[in-house]
Amino acid sequence: MNGKRMAGAIAGGLVAGLGITAMMMAGEKKSGTPSELTDLERAGARQLGARSVPLSDLPDATEQVVVQGSHLLLSAAAGAVYAATVDENAGVLPSGIVFGLAFYAAMHWITGPLLGLKKPEWQADAATIGTHTMVHLVFGVATAAGAKAAANA
Repeated sequence: MNGKRMAGAIAGGLVAGLGITAMMMAGEKKSGTPSELTDLERAGARQLGARSVPLSDLPDATEQVVVQGSHLLLSAAAGAVYAATVDENAGVLPSGIVFGLAFYAAMHWITGPLLGLKKPEWQADAATIGTHTMVHLVFGVATAAGAKAAANA
């Protein structure tokens, strides 16, 4: 396994994850309602029996660190999965698109609902599904681009 490629995929995943994090936090500030990431974290905390704030409250700084830190760890882990599972010679766009869609399916269609963290994606409206699809496509392509750039450096 190419260590530079692995580091690049992780970096690409983190850059995309940071962009998504910024978008979610800005959305919270603008709308005055917790983001989907905050809702996921709170659902997990409730399942673990941890104290949770009222669902409508915006997260404080400590909760934001947990929410966004967890999201960035997942982004880094996904980057590592990309590097470990996708052939080094794969093109950035095709491999990034397939990976982004696979990651979206794994998280939103399978894992989240199975863990009881979110309602099944097929119950979401078209705008939500479209947004999730686009965000994960960008994530996949950024991860693939990071891997390719680092491998060729």
